[in-house]
Amino acid sequence: MKTFTLLVNGQDVDTGIYEYFPYADKAIIDFKTTYRILSRLKKGELSEDSAEANSCISAKYCIGKEDTNLKAIEAAYNASKQFRYFPVSARRKILYDIHKYLLEKKEELIRLLVIEGHPRKLAEWEFSGMEKAYRKESLNLFKDELWKEVGRYNNETLYWVRKPDGVVCASPPKNASCSNSLTAGFVFLGGNTLVIKPPLKMPIATLFLWKEVVHRALRENNAPNGTLNIVLGNSKQITEEWLSSPYVNDILYFGESETGFDIGKRAFEAGKKPILELSGNDMLFVWKDGDVEGAVESSLDAFLGSTQICMVPKTIIIHQDIYDKFVRRLEGKVKNLKIGLPSDNNTCLTPVILIDKFFEFLDDAITKGSRLLCGGQRVNYLSERDPKGLFIQPTLIGIEDDDRAAEMRCVKEENFFPLLPLVKISSRKKGQEKDKEIFDKMINLGNVNEYGLRASVWVNSYIYTRKFIKYLDNSGLLRVNSRHVDFSYYLSTHGGVGKSGGPFGEMNYVWQKTTHLQGISLTRGRIQKE
Repeated sequence: MKTFTLLVNGQDVDTGIYEYFPYADKAIIDFKTTYRILSRLKKGELSEDSAEANSCISAKYCIGKEDTNLKAIEAAYNASKQFRYFPVSARRKILYDIHKYLLEKKEELIRLLVIEGHPRKLAEWEFSGMEKAYRKESLNLFKDELWKEVGRYNNETLYWVRKPDGVVCASPPKNASCSNSLTAGFVFLGGNTLVIKPPLKMPIATLFLWKEVVHRALRENNAPNGTLNIVLGNSKQITEEWLSSPYVNDILYFGESETGFDIGKRAFEAGKKPILELSGNDMLFVWKDGDVEGAVESSLDAFLGSTQICMVPKTIIIHQDIYDKFVRRLEGKVKNLKIGLPSDNNTCLTPVILIDKFFEFLDDAITKGSRLLCGGQRVNYLSERDPKGLFIQPTLIGIEDDDRAAEMRCVKEENFFPLLPLVKISSRKKGQEKDKEIFDKMINLGNVNEYGLRASVWVNSYIYTRKFIKYLDNSGLLRVNSRHVDFSYYLSTHGGVGKSGGPFGEMNYVWQKTTHLQGISLTRGRIQKE
């Protein structure tokens, strides 16, 4: 089995303290046997070289000692004294090389994601986001935004310059650690150094990414030791050390909103900058003349990873004129989505963490007048009904009383399980007045959303395209007539408002968030002799 070590001050760190990671397929098929083998390995009752262990366990990985994180913070601080003065073009070259090595390691990285439990379709989508974010077109734009001449007046030249904050600490989420974590690589473009902590129970793809792609790019561009440090251990202890350290400047935290707000508050109190990537409750809007097929295909992405991803559509808002047609098309496709093992290339859905909460949300919606269209059953990986199954059938519910939609938990709160509400927006008026009322209802439903990662709209009318762009402002990213979960040049993959990003939330450029703006006035006059 492969061993993954940590990284501190440019050196591989093997602490001799290990955890073991099983093949996701094995854990799904026979959890009891998998757990037994894991327990025996930890106790030293089973050899790591045994056939039994290697048939079940994919890798072992190091856990930090008591002082590992503190050493990493100090190493990052010492490195920041040099790295902050690296030319911007040299920092950009590091990101160019991250992209190059990312492409080189694509298949191995996707293989590790599948081992962790990501179906290949999901893993390929995650990889596409990482790869597109680091393309030269975007990097060139970002680099130019770090130092810009903004004007001249007489013999005075004025500049906007973004200077590095210093040491950034990042904690990516368990559900999609690898892909989300790579956004932290933009701290290097800003001249910062980094301590990154993959999730303790799901780290192997993330460890591989940062050791074999990012660290390689830094090393080959002569970044000082300590520019990148990788630690692993108790999240609470590590976060407390980040908050209390005088060397840490920024904390990039991914996770659930309530916990994220608490960390953000404490970071402010400690004089540090919090950058929050929190829960999402994305909405997809379909106007009466929108491309129904395109909107249906985009809505299917809601079930990637069993909806346990923040930036997938979680409520579909539909004009009454095409509601029935849309529901028929979507329902037919949803019933064909495959539940299965991650190693099956046709699998879409994954085991669900919050199964009990799924049924709470479903019962709440039915009680308040929604209609179950399909799904709603707990099943095993063979799609057989099973009260102890790890999966939930992809579930659609129809909500035709738009006045009550915002009261339902499945619309108001984040669905972190495969439950997708389809809300019909209606009006009894005629002609333009009907459309005006439906549009106003849609905008109101969108703007009362307490979260705000992404929103997307499918619309053809020039007038209503402009109106959606003007009035739908409760999101970090708005996509019009394109896949909700797609990625675009120049635009960030992350960031949101409300409970998705906190009071300073917006589309989040990490190179920007981890730097501070300095204005420079340069006046060239006659040199006076002293």
